[in-house]
Amino acid sequence: MTKANPQSLEEILTVDLFGETYNFKTDADTSQASAIVGSIVNEVARAGEGMKGPLTENRKFIQLLVATLNIAKELAEVKKNHAELQEKLTQKSATLIEKLGGCQP
Repeated sequence: MTKANPQSLEEILTVDLFGETYNFKTDADTSQASAIVGSIVNEVARAGEGMKGPLTENRKFIQLLVATLNIAKELAEVKKNHAELQEKLTQKSATLIEKLGGCQP
């Protein structure tokens, strides 16, 4: 959830986790910020699905850590895929330029 801060261009980003509300300033687009919050909340909930027992501070920490590791893994995969795609595009561009007789002004 986000709401406008009338004194600046920043938005206030509200994150509800474990029954606690946390507010952060962000300059991100409102819909983008809301999507990010939703992703984080969903990943934290998913990380806690298999956990049993009371919601202690230690369990909250572990749940947040698991969610963070999951998000970091996903980001690493996206970066790897992006680098591979960029390399393929570079190779294809070079091939096309070669077929067209090189780049001449």
